[in-house]
Amino acid sequence: MKKSIGIGVTLAAMTVAVAVPPIIANALGQSAIAGALILPVMASLLPALLADVRTALFAAGGLAVGSTAAATVAGDPLLAALVMAATALLVGLACRWGRSKNLILVPITVGFVVCVPPATAADLPVQPLLLGAASLAAALWGTAVGSFLGKRMPKTPPQPEIWPRVWAYAIVLAILTGIAAGISVATDWGHAGGWFILTVVLVFQPYLQDSFRRTGQRAVGTVIGVIGAYVIHVLLPWSTVEVVVGAVLMVIAVIVAMNPKYPYWFFTALLTPAIVLLAGSSSDFTEVAVSRLLATLAGAALSLAAALLLAPIYRAGAKKHGHARY
Repeated sequence: MKKSIGIGVTLAAMTVAVAVPPIIANALGQSAIAGALILPVMASLLPALLADVRTALFAAGGLAVGSTAAATVAGDPLLAALVMAATALLVGLACRWGRSKNLILVPITVGFVVCVPPATAADLPVQPLLLGAASLAAALWGTAVGSFLGKRMPKTPPQPEIWPRVWAYAIVLAILTGIAAGISVATDWGHAGGWFILTVVLVFQPYLQDSFRRTGQRAVGTVIGVIGAYVIHVLLPWSTVEVVVGAVLMVIAVIVAMNPKYPYWFFTALLTPAIVLLAGSSSDFTEVAVSRLLATLAGAALSLAAALLLAPIYRAGAKKHGHARY
């Protein structure tokens, strides 16, 4: 009973925490960046909650620099690819200390900024330094909340990897996300481009066997999630309600991700309608849902192709180092 109450309180607190920076941004007349502050909160809140404050602060700093750089190179496919690749490389290197999973929302956040840089009502781009500063503030808020909520929460011990595995993962992740960002910006794919990058980041893993499994589960979970989002949209066709439901589903998805007993497809089936409802509330819902599905399948296909090409090399490396997995 106490455990259920604790989870409920944590869930409610996280929901409120996510909403605070956008509300403040709107109150200060900065509505253009309000929506872009949701992911920075979660990107630092989760490391503080599940790992430690140092990891959360690293995420906050990375978000500030990455968001500023991403907004600065908006519209340039090559520079966008380089910014995305550099972000993914640094996060991939954190695998050495077993922290790359805790930082996974950093490249996802930067990916969305690269593909959909925030713009004002006059369709003018938001100043990069303003976005970077706001992202940093939101991330530090997330760090504070996560640190407070995580005081009594057991921390999962990190699982460091050897340098050969770390470099292989970080370099390939950088190349794949760079390709995804370059294609997305060059084709002006918008939010779907962000989902393209998101899928690559979540699906490609340090061990290819995990990548193969995640690819299949993400495809299944996405299909279920899109159907669920459509049902919610039909039953609750009010944008404000959809935003609230989407935010709640996102936090629930995070809670599910924290519990290893739940399969990855279940997390995806919750995260997908959360993002579709949040993004679709201010645009064409059907277009958002369809583009989300196509972008996810594209990201899964890119990661799968890379995994198939690398499998022989990974198998040989695993045999060389005496690993049972590759």
